[in-house]
Amino acid sequence: MTLAVSRKCPSILIVDDDEIMRMLLRQFLEGEEYEVTEAVNGAEALVKISSTPFDLVIMDIAMPGIDGLSVCEHLKFSEGTPPPVLMITALNDEESIDRSFSAGAVDLIRKPIQWSVLRNRIRYIINAYHARREIEDLTRNYEMILDAAANGICGVDGAQRISFANSAALRMLGYDLDEVFGRSYREIFKASKPGTDDFEVDCCPFFQDGAPKESFHYDELRFLRKDGTSFPVDCRSNPIIENNLLTGAVLVFQDVTDRQQAAELIRYMANHDSLTNLPNRNFCNKRLPQAISLAKRHNRIICLLYIDLDRFKPINDKYGHAVGDRVLRLVADRLKQMLRASDSVCRLGGDEFVILLESTNSVDGAKYVAEKTIEILNEPMVVDEHTCSIGASIGISIYPDDCEDAYTMLQHADIAMYEAKKKGRNRYELFSATMIGANGG
Repeated sequence: MTLAVSRKCPSILIVDDDEIMRMLLRQFLEGEEYEVTEAVNGAEALVKISSTPFDLVIMDIAMPGIDGLSVCEHLKFSEGTPPPVLMITALNDEESIDRSFSAGAVDLIRKPIQWSVLRNRIRYIINAYHARREIEDLTRNYEMILDAAANGICGVDGAQRISFANSAALRMLGYDLDEVFGRSYREIFKASKPGTDDFEVDCCPFFQDGAPKESFHYDELRFLRKDGTSFPVDCRSNPIIENNLLTGAVLVFQDVTDRQQAAELIRYMANHDSLTNLPNRNFCNKRLPQAISLAKRHNRIICLLYIDLDRFKPINDKYGHAVGDRVLRLVADRLKQMLRASDSVCRLGGDEFVILLESTNSVDGAKYVAEKTIEILNEPMVVDEHTCSIGASIGISIYPDDCEDAYTMLQHADIAMYEAKKKGRNRYELFSATMIGANGG
């Protein structure tokens, strides 16, 4: 199926003070199916051109008052896109020809008119005019689309100078268009890799001599703004190759601050308990092997305290889970305040916590922390006018005294904690091999 595109007849304005010439031109043009309007002088022509769109103006050079050259010059410097002007003249000197083209005429034809020549000149001029308007419209539409894009988009010419920057790019970089246009892209796009502040990364490396002429993708760079601050970006640079020659590039980038913050939040939530904000079991399972590896390398001990709260279940049963949750948060706060920055506390779940001591030099240090933990958790907690009294049973495992890996260390501390419960609660026990058989292990 073929779709026919209908277009209205091109509209032509005839400007001539000679009534006979206007009549001849009208008859000829209407015979070629053009819409025709007449003006008898330059002043009338300017009025009609200002109010009506024309595809072509056919105009005599020599007219009283405002002549054809003056009209043409006025159109040349007017705003918008004026119609093309075809000059008609009886003059046959080079000066008139030069003046016509200098004034802005696209072509010139002499009297007496050769109608077949005029026919083809008109077709060519109107077709070229329509093609130029379509290109301008397309360019304007593309620029509107690029300006509406959320990503920053910049064009770089063959001389490595910025030839285009959309609104998003200017906003992210903190520049106005006149501050970047025509400048070297290396002056504007100062980039660094994560963890560095040298801002010497070339985001269009294919401009370098001998470099492969291929696209580059940096999933994480930092761009420097005009004000000296920086922001993380995902950046792609694509070379423009014409006839096997590098003629420019397109840079497309986006600010990934929100994406990084979301990723950090996801990582935080994956490794922290939502109730107490303490590191969780997942964090403990990753951190404990690292701590053992570090202790092995430096030939030192680490201690793990496995804590299970005493008398916590009756609080939940008597006052409800809301009060129980408040108690767990108070426990977490007390444990955090007690420890040094080099040590860490995690909530494994329920009413179970662990303390990892990486800074102690002796088993006595672990015993002291255990005693201090029992002491601070024995202090009553007032929640919603309810006085809640709990305690703690603690099991202690020592690397490398009784374990060689993280799994065994956690298991031994758990066994020692159950031994403390069995012996009356509110106390601590160091792991020993005899506990395994005694606890049915």
